[in-house]
Amino acid sequence: MRVGSLVLLTALVGRFDAFAPAGKARHAAIVIHGSSGDRRTHVNQVLEVAAKAGWAWFSVDYRNISDLRATIGFIESRGRFNITGKPVLIGEDSGAKVALELARGGGFRSVVGFGTDGKGALKDPGVPVLLFHGDADDEYPMEPVRAACAGWAHCTFEPVRQGIHNLENWHPDQWAWKEDLTAWLREDERGLWPDIVYARPGGRDLAMDAYVPPGKGPFPAVIVVHGGGWEAGDKQTYISPLLDVLKRSGLAYFSIDYRLTPYVTNREQLEDVRSAIRYVRTHAERFHVDGKRISLAGESAGGQLVTQVVSLPCAGCEVAAVVSLYGVYDFTQFTKQAEDRRMLDRIFGKWTTQDLKEASPIEHIGKGLPPLLLIQGTQDELYPGTLAYERALTAAGIEHELVVLDGAPHGMENWVSRPDWLKSLDRAMEWLRRH
Repeated sequence: MRVGSLVLLTALVGRFDAFAPAGKARHAAIVIHGSSGDRRTHVNQVLEVAAKAGWAWFSVDYRNISDLRATIGFIESRGRFNITGKPVLIGEDSGAKVALELARGGGFRSVVGFGTDGKGALKDPGVPVLLFHGDADDEYPMEPVRAACAGWAHCTFEPVRQGIHNLENWHPDQWAWKEDLTAWLREDERGLWPDIVYARPGGRDLAMDAYVPPGKGPFPAVIVVHGGGWEAGDKQTYISPLLDVLKRSGLAYFSIDYRLTPYVTNREQLEDVRSAIRYVRTHAERFHVDGKRISLAGESAGGQLVTQVVSLPCAGCEVAAVVSLYGVYDFTQFTKQAEDRRMLDRIFGKWTTQDLKEASPIEHIGKGLPPLLLIQGTQDELYPGTLAYERALTAAGIEHELVVLDGAPHGMENWVSRPDWLKSLDRAMEWLRRH
């Protein structure tokens, strides 16, 4: 009888697909498809983004707005699903126009529209609105929708460059809307924001994990660049001790993935770090960080990347300070052994001694460098190179500090059994706060 009753209710209110996992109650998004398709077409990317943002979602089939009202009432009634608060309405095509009309009746948190049907009058729904619209949409031209949005009390309009109709037709280089929608749904949420795509070189997603501390902000921020010999690792590998310390420090952090060799060279990896800096700076308000107080921290191969980035001119990606842990600062020291030369082949492709010098931070020490903190263990084969780099910084009059860890090997993950070595990470946090 219970199953039969549920089937009957579903038939009365319309069919929908639901994502509402057990556990902590989630905010909910009601997703409304447009004039073609159904609950499983045209909106799949929206469903993925909503789930990634930590929201429950309900994608609804309907015949008219009365169907939608009945379905939403069914979803919200009697604690049937593990959701809380007023839902957000997300619509595409004519579904966006329906969402705007529904919201005027009250009971909704906000409205998000994609390629909104702008034919006829669009009225202010009286809640915050976010509208994405392709500027090459010839089915529902952009300008009437933009004009309507401009006249509403709380409306944000985001044109999608060269975007045609239907968001599913937008290309990867037009997918910045995914991060913008995620931020819209998360609102003022603090803590860990995982898997934020900060760049899409060649259509490939490059992600970062962000941590936003509690409190008002704006906070100083640290962009973390992992090591792994330029060929391994990701935004969580090798650096977990540093991320743990950052979470306790009161600083925001952004731990990034970047492209790895041999699929790219060191030149592209440097460009990925620059893209991450520009992304954080551009979206500083979103993450409650101070765009003028962004620092870099890199370990091993990441130490080379962060010190090289700040050693070369970089419009829009200037930083306030750099922490480098057991980095590589001079590639010319790796030309004698066959194994090292194979490593250089992987990192640079065909190379000359001049190529190695151009990629070596020790060759680019100038007055424009920000303050640097170097952390280095004495039982690390890179120790002599760090000492040489520190001497060059001293000779050039660059503000810096060197922390030497007696007996420490390469890799902070190897320091966890030695509190005296791990204290260097706390010391790095104090140094960053000063700078």
